[in-house]
Amino acid sequence: MPKLFESWQFWHAAKFYLGESFITKVWGKRNARTIRLYCQDPRFTEDRCRDPLQRLHTIFEELAAIGRQDIAEAAIKYLSSAIQDDDSHLISPPELKSTINAEVLADYQAVAALQAAIQAGADISEVKTLTEDAVAEIRRTACKYFLEYGDGDA
Repeated sequence: MPKLFESWQFWHAAKFYLGESFITKVWGKRNARTIRLYCQDPRFTEDRCRDPLQRLHTIFEELAAIGRQDIAEAAIKYLSSAIQDDDSHLISPPELKSTINAEVLADYQAVAALQAAIQAGADISEVKTLTEDAVAEIRRTACKYFLEYGDGDA
């Protein structure tokens, strides 16, 4: 499995490509030293502080842990809107079933599995996984609908 992108790498790349002056203009001159600390590889420095991406990551983990992953997803969607279309949360067409009816049937199956797990008193982690699966199925159906009946832009 590939190693995850680390937050310091983002800060380092942003500073490299946009320049330190741009970053300090956005964050304010008084934060220039802190931003330089964000850019440092933690393996080679002791003088390091938690950057805003790390703090957001912690907040998103806690929201997910209490069952409010939807709030974290909304924040991520907001952040991704800087580089993607507004419908970036929808999946790509190759993952869709051939017909809208097939998509709707998949929705029923996913929701039925979730309902059965809840009624059986399944483990919380299983219910969370089944919830995510059901939401993903419903999103696929919406995407298929938008492609068939909308302007073709999912």
